[in-house]
Amino acid sequence: MKYKIGIIVILFFLVFTTITLAQTQVNIILEKEQIEKEEEISFKIQIIDIQIAACTLEIYFDQDKLEYSKGPENSNYSNNRIVATWFSENGKNQDKLEIGNFVLKAKEEGTASIVVTGEFYNENGESIKIDNKQVSVKIGNQEETILNEKLQKQEETISLNEELPIQEESNQTNPSSANLKVLRLNQEGISPQFQKEVKQYYIVVNHFVENLDVTAISENEKASVTITGNKNLQLGKNTITIHVVSEDGTKEENYQIFVTKTQNIEAANTNLETLAIQEAMLYPSFDNNTLNYEANIPFTTEKINLLAIAQNPNAKVEIQGNGAMQVGDNVVKVVVTATDGITNKIYEIVVHRRNEEEQTQYEEETKVEAEKLSTILEEQEANSKKEEIQEEQKENAKWWILGVIVAIALIGGILYIVRKRKNID
Repeated sequence: MKYKIGIIVILFFLVFTTITLAQTQVNIILEKEQIEKEEEISFKIQIIDIQIAACTLEIYFDQDKLEYSKGPENSNYSNNRIVATWFSENGKNQDKLEIGNFVLKAKEEGTASIVVTGEFYNENGESIKIDNKQVSVKIGNQEETILNEKLQKQEETISLNEELPIQEESNQTNPSSANLKVLRLNQEGISPQFQKEVKQYYIVVNHFVENLDVTAISENEKASVTITGNKNLQLGKNTITIHVVSEDGTKEENYQIFVTKTQNIEAANTNLETLAIQEAMLYPSFDNNTLNYEANIPFTTEKINLLAIAQNPNAKVEIQGNGAMQVGDNVVKVVVTATDGITNKIYEIVVHRRNEEEQTQYEEETKVEAEKLSTILEEQEANSKKEEIQEEQKENAKWWILGVIVAIALIGGILYIVRKRKNID
């Protein structure tokens, strides 16, 4: 009951009051700063030198190197973050508070970060601003890890240098190339997978990410590559542009990465769960990380029925260009807008409507293929029947032989009995 009353009081103040006060002091108290792989580490969140009556903590960590094990009763783990809530039972301010223990387990060697942020309120419901707090945890033998990282970088450099002579030979015949051959980020989640023909990409990052490291290598090493927009990311939508100018200056290409920086990853979900066209096949098969598709439709089809369902049922799905299919190629776009109202993603389908000649040829080819398939099925059915007859004959022969053996045995038995009686007489 106290819990419910406390929550109601806090919600009331949150709705009617939002006053920012001085910064608070938040610390992450680690059990120890260095652990081994597979070892667990516990930590607490300490809040001192400020008067607070309620708070909600959000804790993020390097998921490549750490995994969540457990936390206190007033916490839960979801959507790649730990959320912990606390409020004063008597509704009064406290000037010192510890929340924990939180336990993480080391997965890989290296240096992992733990970041805490959140919302804090005093007994009057006034908001108290804080800065993100970040600490590092060292996992494994650091000297060995540093050496391995150096060796890995050397291997990558050697591998890249090995590719350069081939690249140079290609570049001599293609000075007008303005395509990239490599595009990578230091964060996972970019969609779709890189292809030099695809010029637009999407990624959602947590709100504590300030910068994104972009690796962009052009097909032609003498082409000019300029990267902008990857520093000082703001909450909401950001655009990173990789501008490529060919060696001879005759061609330019822009690769764009649309970055959503958010406190709520799920609210930025723009993935489709289902994408299909009635009476047509998508190529390649649907995958929510693939954004470009092709499909073929009959000459008689003037409008397609397209099914597009978002993973988040509250996301908005808009289909563009699916009416009045012209003969030839038509571009159909499915625009998914997340529940945050700012994040979107575009799935594109090039729908080819066959002309009369193509339709006739398609039908003839389909008929030939159907006849071939029918012949194959008939042959398979005939072979199957033949095998069944052979099996039946084998079974009959087996029983026939068994009958002969039994008959011989019976005759032998009768003869034996007759001879025995003659001998007695």
